[in-house]
Amino acid sequence: MPRSCPGALLAAAFSLSLLPAASFGAPQAPAPPADTVPATPAVVNPEDAVSRPDAVPVAATEGGEVRAMWVVRDSMVSRAKIRNAVALAKKYHFNTLFVQVRGRGDAFYDSTFEPRSEELADAPGDFDPLAVAIEEGHKAGLEVHAWMNTFLVWHKKRLPYSSRHVLRQHPEWIVRDKQGRMVLTEQNDCEGAFLNPALPEAREHVKRVFLDVVTRYDVDGVHFDYVRFPSERFSFGARDLQLFREWMLPQISENEAAYADAKARKNRLAWHYLYPKQWKEWRKANVTETVRGVAEAAHALKPGIVVSAAVFPNYSVASQDKGQAWHDWLAADLLDAACPMSYNASTKLVAAQIKDAVKHSHGKPIIAGVGAWQIPAASAIAKGKAYRQIGAAGINFFSYDGMTREGRTERYLDKVGRSLFPSRGGRPNWRRGAATRRYLPQQGGDGS
Repeated sequence: MPRSCPGALLAAAFSLSLLPAASFGAPQAPAPPADTVPATPAVVNPEDAVSRPDAVPVAATEGGEVRAMWVVRDSMVSRAKIRNAVALAKKYHFNTLFVQVRGRGDAFYDSTFEPRSEELADAPGDFDPLAVAIEEGHKAGLEVHAWMNTFLVWHKKRLPYSSRHVLRQHPEWIVRDKQGRMVLTEQNDCEGAFLNPALPEAREHVKRVFLDVVTRYDVDGVHFDYVRFPSERFSFGARDLQLFREWMLPQISENEAAYADAKARKNRLAWHYLYPKQWKEWRKANVTETVRGVAEAAHALKPGIVVSAAVFPNYSVASQDKGQAWHDWLAADLLDAACPMSYNASTKLVAAQIKDAVKHSHGKPIIAGVGAWQIPAASAIAKGKAYRQIGAAGINFFSYDGMTREGRTERYLDKVGRSLFPSRGGRPNWRRGAATRRYLPQQGGDGS
């Protein structure tokens, strides 16, 4: 039986999305001492990598195409479901699974830092979904990448049950709008409660969570999702404005700073309004710093690991509205691959998006997303063929769950597999550390 939320907690939770931080009901954590705050985020300069002689896009080859599926956490709640996903992936000649193991600030693995997911309440206490996925996937010859939602940590009106959850531990780390309010539930431009990339302590928490997986599990890669702000409407808390001011001071004169401070005494958002372009750069730099912290540490710990991200295909929207400057991340070697979420039903439109992504890949693999849950198999196949012609290094279907949901059974996968993957593919061509990555070739025959 699902646990019920205590009455007082439930009543309070309904009004949380409209309350400022001070009203949340938890003490505000003091700012860390100055000597413990990481250096001010630097803006990545994509020009640093443009002239590299090896910056030729990694395209699909006969033996190295990435044939992937995102596996949503709904299919990670039992050993039987995981085995079924692996078996079907192998049967239809996929070679990579992105398994969702961090959905909303929780864990589908044995986490050192975050609570076990509420969705595993009925599973045995010793059941470790990520460990099972790795075990079963590697036995089947598949790569298994840990798909982790980065900043999105909640989406319900009530609070998480666990007192270990970051939303209950540190509500002051959640992004605020211009009125100083946080959002808990999904809205038009916000999927729920997001950790604030502008806060060094929130970035450090994300880094610890990701590296916990990197160091303790034999994953082939870690995969960022929701690695962004929800929209340009957010990141206006008191700390945000203070940190932006500190970031701006070395760039302007004393007179300009004094003028901005005077304006801020009447309007707390004055620095933001006076320097809108710099504000956008600062937001991008904060998200980039999160990616940098995880990627550089992960590559140092495991040179063969693949660091990838699910990203908005429209780069203007991604970078300006979301702070998701993924072209820069590829240029700076922070990402080994990008997975643009090209989910539109129009094959012409998504092909143009992937063509642009390949153009700006800086030699890294572009694994093109397909919104399979909302289109028929014929449309998904057409998109896969178009992506190959454009020069994508692989295809990633969202999602395994959408393609096998009630009513579709295996028919969808069968059509996709027969049309796009009629024979087994080889090892995915990620380039970085390929020689050191542990990989078990497929054995036996269930196809040509």
